[in-house]
Parts: sequence; structure tokens; C-alpha cells
Amino acid sequence: MENVSSVTSDGSVADVHAERWQELLARLDADAPDIAEGTAAKLLATIPGYELVDAGPIRESSIRNTALIIRVINAGTEPKAEDLPEALRLADERIAQNVPLGSVLHGFRMSLGEILEHLVQLGPEYNIDPGRMLRWSTLMWAVNDAFSTRATRVYRDHEVATAIADSVRRSEWIGKAVSEGSELSELLWGAAMYDVPADTPLRALAATSPDHAKAETQIQKWTQRAGVRVLASVQPSVIVGIVIGEPKRNVDGPGFAVGLGRAEVLSKLADSYKDASLVLKAADNLKLNEVQRAQDLSWKLAIHASPRVTEILAQKYVKPLRESGEFAHEIVESLRAYVDNQMNIPAAARSIPVHVNTLRYRLRRFEELTGCYLEDTSTVIEVSWVLEVFGREL
Repeated sequence: MENVSSVTSDGSVADVHAERWQELLARLDADAPDIAEGTAAKLLATIPGYELVDAGPIRESSIRNTALIIRVINAGTEPKAEDLPEALRLADERIAQNVPLGSVLHGFRMSLGEILEHLVQLGPEYNIDPGRMLRWSTLMWAVNDAFSTRATRVYRDHEVATAIADSVRRSEWIGKAVSEGSELSELLWGAAMYDVPADTPLRALAATSPDHAKAETQIQKWTQRAGVRVLASVQPSVIVGIVIGEPKRNVDGPGFAVGLGRAEVLSKLADSYKDASLVLKAADNLKLNEVQRAQDLSWKLAIHASPRVTEILAQKYVKPLRESGEFAHEIVESLRAYVDNQMNIPAAARSIPVHVNTLRYRLRRFEELTGCYLEDTSTVIEVSWVLEVFGREL
């Protein structure tokens, strides 16, 4: 091309074919609505996830993207994620419109592609050097990277906040479901929300764990073995849950004490939770790190409810046994075998194992120390009580 020169006002000579990139950027800004129109039509036709979004908001975001590119080109440096408030605004808008993150990132890349294509088409008209156009292209894809980082962070924070809010709502509902006086309408709302049957018998669950951070995971593993589903809430001092389905017996528990209440429909689940709490307290006192029901513990529930009885029985049995020294261990072992085998001495002797006469001697020694006789049913009940509370300490 022939160089054409002109004389400036100060007498110097200027090349009329010099780059006019500022004019090009002004033209790009003026063409932003037209670019936005094409971008919106293409995006809605090709990218899933925008079914609930009108073309208007997409055109508006495309125009903002054009302004962003002009700003970055003028700055001449690659932006950081923190430098892009546009990403925050767009992500917030699309979250409200239920557009998934992948679709948002795809849409932004498409928008940048349309802007870049327009720049390339206008380049020759404004005598833009190919090297400058390449630098602009590099800047634009740096914008894409920074935008993706910022938008992803916004979506992640939103997901975390949503999960926390849902967890709080779920915990509150579970607490109300096992409490007396809850409104039926609210119970039914939660039942629909969390897929809990309203008319099928459920069981309340109460549990404690030394590691609350892992407790819910351990409970969920137990539910898989037991063939049930549990909606659980980990509270500071107790784990509260609703068991959906009838748990299988004789499966490994979660590794800590769990109390299950009676089977009740949702509107009466508070009664089930009373049972579960009582069972849990009794299991804790007895150091039973298993899943327990009221019928499993039976009379042992009274141990937690009657601490004064435990004190009386401790004076009656534990004190004289401890005074017998090391022989106390052998006596306790024999007593446990005797009780566990329904007072059948031969069977009890085999279970330890010791000779039958040895077992009889130990039992007789117990009677001498305590002044009580094992033929008496009351003594057997009291000994069973003492063994549950103190058996591991004797």
C-alpha cells in the first residue's frame, strides 16, 4: 500500500495509515448492542441451562462483557479474579435463574468469542497491527480465566451457604418432629420436603458419640447394614434422628450408644423420642456401645432411673466383694456365668470354664460374704443389677 502523508498543525508529518485502535474500541462500544443481539440468540439456541432466562438479561450481560474487554484492553494488563465485579454480578444473576455453573462459563466464553470475532473483522478497517490483535486475544482469554475463577468461587460459596441453610432447616424440623406440641402443618411440610412418610410408623433415634464430626457418617453406614434410612441431626450434646423402616437386628452398630424409640407415626414421634432418650441414658450408664431399644434393656432401664437403688445395692454387694481382695474377680466371673446361664450350674461351669465344684465353691463364698442366698429370686435380680453397673470394676 502506498504511504500517504499529511502535514499536522505543528508542521510534522503523520502517517494516515497509523493504527487507530482507540477509534476501534469506540466503534466496538457502539456496536455492543448488535453483538449482544447475536450472542443472545446463539447462546439460547446452543447452550442448555438457560431455559428459564429471557434474552434481555443475556443481552445486558453481553454489553457488560464488551465494556469489560474495552477496559482490560485499555489497561493492557491481565486482570485478576478480584478485578472482575462483572463475574460476581453475573454469577449472582444466573444463580437466581437456576443456571448451572458449566452453562455460565460456556456462555461467557461464547460471549468473548463473539466480541473477539467482531474485533478481528474491524481490524483491517482501523489498520490494527496483527501483533496488537494477538495481544488483545491473549488478554481476552486471560479475562476468561479470571472470570471462571471468580464465578466458580461465587457458585461454590452459594452451594456451601445453601447446604448450611438446608442443614439448619432440616435440623430444626427434626427437632420439632420429636418435640411435643409441634404444628401438624409444619410436620407435614417437612415430611414432604425430606421424603418422610407421615402415616407409616417411624422410630426416633437418640445417640451420643465421642466424635460428632464423624457421627452422622457412622450412623449412615449403620443404616445401610440395617436396611433403613435415617434423617439425622448432629447437635452439640446429642444426635437426634428419625428412622424410616424397621432396622434389621444383629448387625454391627455405628460404634457408640444409640437408643431407638417405639414405632409411632410422625404426629406421635415425640413419644418415641422419650423412649429413645431413656434408652440412650441407660445405655450410656451401662457403657453399651450398641443400638438398643427399650425391650432390649427391659428392667435395666431402671438402673438409670433409680440411682439410689444402685447405691443401696453397692453397699450390700460391692463393698463385701471388694473386701475379699483378688478373689473378687473370680467370684464376679462365676456370678456372671451363673446369671447368664439361667442359674444352670453345669452350663455356667462350662462357659467359664471351671469344674462344677469350683463354681459351687465360689458361689457359696459369695453367699458367705454378703449374707444373701442365690436361691432367692430377689438376690438374683439384685446381683444382675450390680453386675450391670459394677461388673467391669470388680
